[in-house]
Amino acid sequence: MNRELRTALIGMTTLALALGIGRFVLTPLLPLMQADNGLTLVAGGWLASTNLLGYLLGALLCALWPLPPRASLRIGAVAVALATLGMGLTTRLDVWLAWRFVAGIASAALVVHGIAWSMARLRAAGRPLLEHVMFSGTGVGIVGSGLLVATSRPLGASSASLWIVFGVITIALFAWTWRRLGGDDTATAGNAPAPSRATPPSGPAWTLVAMYGLLGFAYTIPAAFLPLIAERQLHLPALREWFWPLFGVAMTASTLALRWLPVRIDNRTVLAACSVSLSGGMLLSVGGRGLAALVLATLLIGIATMPVVMYTMREARLLAP
Repeated sequence: MNRELRTALIGMTTLALALGIGRFVLTPLLPLMQADNGLTLVAGGWLASTNLLGYLLGALLCALWPLPPRASLRIGAVAVALATLGMGLTTRLDVWLAWRFVAGIASAALVVHGIAWSMARLRAAGRPLLEHVMFSGTGVGIVGSGLLVATSRPLGASSASLWIVFGVITIALFAWTWRRLGGDDTATAGNAPAPSRATPPSGPAWTLVAMYGLLGFAYTIPAAFLPLIAERQLHLPALREWFWPLFGVAMTASTLALRWLPVRIDNRTVLAACSVSLSGGMLLSVGGRGLAALVLATLLIGIATMPVVMYTMREARLLAP
């Protein structure tokens, strides 16, 4: 395996762990926790909100308290593993809230440093197209976690046992990346070429922050409650778990397909298209009726979610190379 592909796969694995497990594994497990432990929808909302609050705090800490990327990635992975295992070892809501908060902070560290670490090395090696492989990690993680829940539940698996399984998976996957994170953190990043000014930034920084925040708001609720929305609208419990892996498939496919997007299309045009897709998906997810409407909503939200992150990061590099 060449070094550039290995770098992309490490980044992909990091995002799969950070977002597929640390951030969003609650989504497919929430209906199971309701059935197993009597968890209310309000309590589930608090679990999701606490995780999101931790994610926000973690992102701010990454900006205010810079740490070496390798150390941050290793600490973040250990924290995600412990927080995920901890969810399966108790049924107390207050402890669950604490673990989801920790997982949110750790997930943010993995996302921020994992993306930065991978992008710097891929651009230094002249292989920026491999970024699409790296960014596909979130979708891969969601597909994997969704399929595991969907296939395990009919076999009688409990939510507690699945939390522990996901914790073990986190440990196993990051064990593969532990020694492959490379040498000096600054050596490769420092040699990374600045983005070409042939494509200048298309607007001030605050507009990019506002756009990213609004788009994040758009997908957060469907991403947290998609299986529950499916169950309430379709009244087919056997289908609810399958919407989450479908969401991940759409996310992965769009991230990889954008590799062939013509270079003349700028970053903010892609982000504008994502906003239209997310808006349509949100409206369908809450106002649509029937299987076809919910499948289309899932696809519209899924295809836009990760490109938002990828193209925001690219535009940010133009603003602050």
